[in-house]
Amino acid sequence: MITDKRVLLMRSDVRLAGPGVLMFGVASALRDRGWHVEVAVGSDALTDRFTAAGFPVHLVPGLDLGDRTAIRMAKGASALRRIVKNGGHAILHSFNAQAGLIGWLASAGLKAKVVNTVLGAGKEGLLKRMPFKLIAVSDFVKRDLVRHGVPEERITTVYNGVLAPDQLLADKGSFDALWQARRADDTFRIVGIAMMNGDKGQRASIDAVARLAALDPPRKLELVLVGDGTRRPSLEEHAKTIGIADRVRFTGALSDVFPELDRAHAFLHLSPQETFGIVLAEAHARGLPAVSYAIGGIPEVVSDQASGILVPLGDIDGVVAALKRLADDRAECETMGWHGLERTRRLFMREALGERIESVYAAL
Repeated sequence: MITDKRVLLMRSDVRLAGPGVLMFGVASALRDRGWHVEVAVGSDALTDRFTAAGFPVHLVPGLDLGDRTAIRMAKGASALRRIVKNGGHAILHSFNAQAGLIGWLASAGLKAKVVNTVLGAGKEGLLKRMPFKLIAVSDFVKRDLVRHGVPEERITTVYNGVLAPDQLLADKGSFDALWQARRADDTFRIVGIAMMNGDKGQRASIDAVARLAALDPPRKLELVLVGDGTRRPSLEEHAKTIGIADRVRFTGALSDVFPELDRAHAFLHLSPQETFGIVLAEAHARGLPAVSYAIGGIPEVVSDQASGILVPLGDIDGVVAALKRLADDRAECETMGWHGLERTRRLFMREALGERIESVYAAL
């Protein structure tokens, strides 16, 4: 049992949506369980959310991905060691390989234990040589690590479930009331949430909705794309070019996505690469069925034919068929939405995340 519940969470930065959300979720979940949580990062970009929530933030040279010279990393390890000695942290929990390596160097000779959460592929060659334990955000990530030579006994899967109680529909009454409003809306509304920098599938979503509209032109149909980034202008232009700009609404980045989820009837996520897919759990938390590709960790979030419909990667015909099936049958949307809500309540809540992370710490 760990008696001194003090943990330092480490990452190069918190600029990326998924890693930043997970790190904040872990910080919140552990604090809920009585841990004192501090954060060490290489850049102060987007750390305001942590400081506003009361988490002390340390800027450490050598943690930033653009600051990877041997000299800077050595200085980073030295600075991190001082933070750990002064703070008495029992656990150093990193969220990318570089932070894990520097944390391991910093902990030499100290009682602090090191563990690294792996969000996706990319640094397996480094991780398999590191002596600390690994947390995979899905069984897909765990299998990929093993495939790259990481011993299976070093890896524990802890789902990337960070949802707080107020993000989940509270009960069947809340679910029924929301779906009563959805049934009364004669526009079939599809929502997707993702940053618009890399390929997160928004163009494929626009194409799929265009083809669905062509099958039944009189159908009232809207695709809502939540998010922003460098690709947004080209996505807006694509919607115009193929003639469905009037059916696609771009909201930009939103601090609260749940009102858009609550107005929709289905969630669409066609990212070609996904190691977990927290947005799918968010959609399920609001009682929405999901249509997505059966890739990566997505089948661990969406139960095919129960809480949503999964299709092979790149199968736009399958996506269109899935959307038409849901658009034609609101009752099936509602049934799948209920299964998704119950699945999220069981697997992807912040409370469960805190319990599972703490059990990993106890076994170090």
